[in-house]
Amino acid sequence: MSSKDRKILPHFRRGLEFVWPHKRYIVLAVFSVIGVSVFYTMSITSVVPFLKLMFAENETMSDWVYRSETEHRLDCRIRADIGVDPRTGKSLYPGIALAEVDQFSPLSAIANDYDTIVEIDGKRGDHYEMLRIMMDVPWGKEIEVVVFSVDDKVEKRRKFVPKDGKWYTPGFARVAGLLPEGKDPASRTEALAIVMGALVVVTILGGFCRFFHEYLDGLISQRALIDIRTKGYANMLRLPMSWFSQNQAGDTLSRFAADSTVLEQGFRTLLGKMMREPLKALGVLGIALWVDPYLLLIIAVIAPVAGIMIRRLGKKIRRAQKRALAAWGGLLSLFGEKINGIRVVKGYHMERREAINFFRQHRRLMRQQLKIIRIDAAISPLLEVLGMVAVGAMAVSGGYLVFRGRLDAEMFFQVVFCLAAMFDPIRKLANVNNRLQAADAAAQRLFDVIDQQPEENLNGRAVLAHLPEVQHSIEFRNLSFAYPSNPDRLVIRDVNLTVKAGEIIAVVGPNGSGKTTLCSLLMRFFQPQKGQILIDGLDTAERSLFSLRGQIGLVTQDTVIFSESVRANIAYGQRSAADSEIVEAARTAYADEFIRELYTERDEDVTTGYDALVSDRSLSGGQKQRIAIARAVLRDPTILIFDEATSQIDADSEQKIQKALHEIMQDRTTFVIAHRFSTIKQAHRIVVMDAGRITAVGTHDELMQTSPLYRTLYETQFSETG
Repeated sequence: MSSKDRKILPHFRRGLEFVWPHKRYIVLAVFSVIGVSVFYTMSITSVVPFLKLMFAENETMSDWVYRSETEHRLDCRIRADIGVDPRTGKSLYPGIALAEVDQFSPLSAIANDYDTIVEIDGKRGDHYEMLRIMMDVPWGKEIEVVVFSVDDKVEKRRKFVPKDGKWYTPGFARVAGLLPEGKDPASRTEALAIVMGALVVVTILGGFCRFFHEYLDGLISQRALIDIRTKGYANMLRLPMSWFSQNQAGDTLSRFAADSTVLEQGFRTLLGKMMREPLKALGVLGIALWVDPYLLLIIAVIAPVAGIMIRRLGKKIRRAQKRALAAWGGLLSLFGEKINGIRVVKGYHMERREAINFFRQHRRLMRQQLKIIRIDAAISPLLEVLGMVAVGAMAVSGGYLVFRGRLDAEMFFQVVFCLAAMFDPIRKLANVNNRLQAADAAAQRLFDVIDQQPEENLNGRAVLAHLPEVQHSIEFRNLSFAYPSNPDRLVIRDVNLTVKAGEIIAVVGPNGSGKTTLCSLLMRFFQPQKGQILIDGLDTAERSLFSLRGQIGLVTQDTVIFSESVRANIAYGQRSAADSEIVEAARTAYADEFIRELYTERDEDVTTGYDALVSDRSLSGGQKQRIAIARAVLRDPTILIFDEATSQIDADSEQKIQKALHEIMQDRTTFVIAHRFSTIKQAHRIVVMDAGRITAVGTHDELMQTSPLYRTLYETQFSETG
């Protein structure tokens, strides 16, 4: 395995290069996800004031903050929720009622458990008043404390410097001070209403933050997906024809449809769950650790186990996803192939057989998808078990502290709520690795297309010189070629041919003799294994494709009509052409007469004439071919290639088009591949091919005398169709 393969998600990480250009949205997403985490944590921490207000009969939120701060500064435990006189609102206990004095407490020399602090720096008061006095003691200041001993019934004094307080306590105290301080039912109800109202506001703000975050991660992912698809599509169009001959159309379509969608889900997972859920979990985890630091030990044991489990399952997901995407591509290829050949399927009564083939192919896809579903389904229960183990361990740990009086019951419930709140984002993160592994597999298939070398770079040179228009000749010199799918079978063998500028060459021969392939090599659709094609002595392989193909007009054997308007089809490659030029080209190809009568209705939109929206299936074979000829005429090329250009045109149109072709071919170098003598007889010379070789070159009369193959073709084909 290479070092690249050993990297974590190498292909997905490469895909993130398309995310980074949209960093301005990423910054906004980060701020919004921080807001989600903050407001989520705030909503969870509201459990303490809620429980305090509901179940503490006398201790207000401010009293609880003061008690907690005093316990910290004096290293002791203080009795909670001390009763008050309903008439005066004063505590029934004079002074701070101690519950437990730590051995390291500065009070340990004069106080024992259940003693009372009755004076601080000469100030006395009830339990809650004394807590406020202690809260106001400046950090680093020496104080004198008087403690009343329950056992000795005497007061003892001691001077010392208390510990510094917690930095966040003053803030807590100010927030708690906003609540009503009264201990009567009306004040407590008012305080509870304020707390719940604040919780609603926090929830609304958190909802807004989540809305913006999810919208932004969708926006970023979609923009990145457009960039990847566009780059992949642009590069695909520039790939050599050999790549298309070796890759199924359905698999290529799957890469841009299914694979890119899986990658987009990976982006959304990373920018969504991976940003949002960990911050939410860390926020509540921080609160839980603040209450009980021993929780960190439990997490240190559980987290590695969960991490190892998720990593191993993720690797299986990646392999299964890659196979599933390949199977999906095969299914699309099968589907598209049979739709295009529906006439043959129906004509040979193969509907049932093809349905069975489709079912079998789909079963192969289903097996891989079920493997993914199985792993996804297993992760959540496994994490739930680990989560329950963590909760159980925390319950035992927290219960021990509550029973020993070292932790308030409210704070214990706060930890439990934090664990529950932390489990929700962790549960949502359970399948994150699976999604990222699947996205990595999809990215690999997409980058396989993006990384292919465009055909103009196959010679190893980034910039090629311009090829001037043909002035003298086109030469095929010692040319040999085999298709990449079968490199041992030469379809062009040692071809040598020189064509003068302006000469009309008819190329004839049996099917499979190499006629179309020879013209494809002229347009550099393929690279020959041996030999050169020279224009005015310049090797076309050393010149730019743009300058070569820019001077060639092509009418292919399989006429291509795009799902656009007739105008756009004729002007394909010549978008700046004027309407008058388009109409003139159509008239030359004898297409204007049927174009003006076209009427199409699509989605309640009616289009007519040159604006009519057409497709490959909405026109007859002859109509499509005349539009293709008009497309070539409009380009006004110096070289023309007609590959079976009149094979699908009726006899009436044939005569008209032959006249048009006669005009079009004047002063242009033309290659005509045809089985009709009416086309061939206009040629200056006829090239006869058989099994990839040129067996004869000459005029019709010469070849009838010297070429048995040509004479046979004429007698069996040309004479019948001419």
